[in-house]
Formats: sequence, C-alpha cells, structure tokens
Amino acid sequence: MEVKPVLVRTRPERADGPRHRRYPGASPSGATEVLRFGQRYADLCDRRLADRLILEDAAEESGELSVHERITCHFHRRWVHECISSPVHVIILTGHRWCRHCEAEASVAVDELTGSVAVTCTRCRRSPGTAATRQILRTCHASLVAARESRRAQAAEKRTTTAA
Repeated sequence: MEVKPVLVRTRPERADGPRHRRYPGASPSGATEVLRFGQRYADLCDRRLADRLILEDAAEESGELSVHERITCHFHRRWVHECISSPVHVIILTGHRWCRHCEAEASVAVDELTGSVAVTCTRCRRSPGTAATRQILRTCHASLVAARESRRAQAAEKRTTTAA
C-alpha cells in the first residue's frame, strides 16, 4: 500500500481561488520561496528534500500547512521519519510522542526497509491511542514514501549521467 503525502490546509480558500498551490512532490520550488527559504538548504545534496523543505516552510508560514503535518523537519533539515525519535519532537501539550496515561515519553521506531512505524510508551509499552500518535504515524509513512522516491530519482539521475 502506497501512502501519498497530503498537504492539509488550515485556512479556508479565498473566493478567487487559492493564494498558492502547493502539492506534494511539486518541484522546483517557486522563485519567491527559494529566495526566502532556499539559502538555509543550499548545502543539502538531496535537492528533492531541499525543495520540499522550502515548500513546507512557505506553506507553514502562510498558514496553509500545520507544523505537525510536515513530512520534513525544519530544525534537523531531514525527512521527518529520520529524526522523529529526537527529544526535540516530544510535545507534551499536544501529546506528540507522549503517553498521557503514564505521563511518559513515547519512543518512535521507524523501519525504512519494511516501511513500518511504531510509537510506544517507554513506561507502559503501549501505543498512545491519540490523534497526535496517529498524526505521527501518518506523517512518518508519507515521509518514508517521499524519501524513497527521492532516492530512486537520484539513482536514476546517476545512471543517466554515467551512461552519457
């Protein structure tokens, strides 16, 4: 089963249509976004990751994307599934990586080979059944898919370059 990244709008559209159209996988980033956010990601080797970071930064700033629905991490400059286990991603107030029953941190295990993601309380060893946990699972799965597609595209580009 392939999970497609979803861009969630947090504001209603204007009567004359959307201010910006940002769809998953849209590349290259618009000139305005690149000028505004691109310098931060200029050193990244994965240009698809950099483009996605730029798009999500712009969408988040304009209110079109919730910070919790991102599939990239602005702080770590990575796909979110690669850094979700960092303590920075524990948010007690919203329940992200947090077991409210035990009042303990939840750990996240991501298996890139199988594509599985599990959130488990470090104290009771159960998965917190919250909307925040479901959101983590959803965004990590979408991040895994996007990263896999990026790696495939990079490999194809290398084959094309070496063949030429």
